[in-house]
Amino acid sequence: MIEFATITSLITKYAPKAIQIFITQAQKNEAVIKVLQELELNPAQIPDDVDTVYVYALIRYGVFKPEAILNLFRNRKIKDDFLAAYSSQAPFEFAKKTKEFLNQNSDLKNQIIDAKINFLGELEEFGEAFIAVAKQTKS
Repeated sequence: MIEFATITSLITKYAPKAIQIFITQAQKNEAVIKVLQELELNPAQIPDDVDTVYVYALIRYGVFKPEAILNLFRNRKIKDDFLAAYSSQAPFEFAKKTKEFLNQNSDLKNQIIDAKINFLGELEEFGEAFIAVAKQTKS
């Protein structure tokens, strides 16, 4: 049988590290960031890791956007493709990979078509939002 004192000492030992990990992850969560913004508790400078910048860009871009296009940008593969294209300055490659992704995901593709979304225009607009947010980072 494990003693209560042993468990508490382990929790006390690892809690500070775990809390910092949770805080770091929460800073990259779209819902958490929206709540912080509504409470006017968002940071003056956005942390400069690309995952956080991407989420802030998604929030900035996503005002009044159809859910279909937001779901596209929330997808992990699309995010990775965007960041790869951004870092290599190859926006046309991102558009190509996004088209390929949608061709493999017919439900999302149909939602975007049904919402009459100007696909390439939205990709460009998201890129502009990303750049605007990136300019607000520490570096």
